[in-house]
Amino acid sequence: MTALLSDDQIARLTWAERRALADRLLVDDSPAGEVRRRRRNRFVAIAAVCSLLLVPWIVVLAVTLPGRCVATNWTLTWVGFDVALFVALVATALLAWRRRRLVVPVAAACATLLCADAWFDITTSHPTGYAISIGSALLVELPLAVVVARASLIVLGRLHLSEERPSRDDRHRPLPGLDQPTGQ
Repeated sequence: MTALLSDDQIARLTWAERRALADRLLVDDSPAGEVRRRRRNRFVAIAAVCSLLLVPWIVVLAVTLPGRCVATNWTLTWVGFDVALFVALVATALLAWRRRRLVVPVAAACATLLCADAWFDITTSHPTGYAISIGSALLVELPLAVVVARASLIVLGRLHLSEERPSRDDRHRPLPGLDQPTGQ
């Protein structure tokens, strides 16, 4: 097969032009591509319907839940949550250190857990602990969530610019080098 673009022509493309070319090449008109599009559309519909159904449920909870409640497994709840957060942070650090693509969803989950931790620390704290909870959220949990989420987005952007269509074994392949342009 003859190349439509030579290596020299590709080398002269700007990153924006390469990205636009890659996006055009990813269009899949095959029967398998049609199946993937239908699956994606079905997923989008399910997610949209579920989000809409959540609105009345939130209203029901806001109207019916008591303002105060005694939890029977309070210690287990918080220790379990913090163990999950610990595992997410360790997994994020390990995957980033090993330069694995799987760091993207793990880091996103870790950032989400950090935000949830800040939220629940503040909303469930005793009035005498508000200052500590707010300080912890503003100085530790939320800034760390931003750093982790941003790292996840940076890696995701680099993967998009540097690789062909992902395969099942991508989680075992190293990430592109940190010295590669990010397309910004």
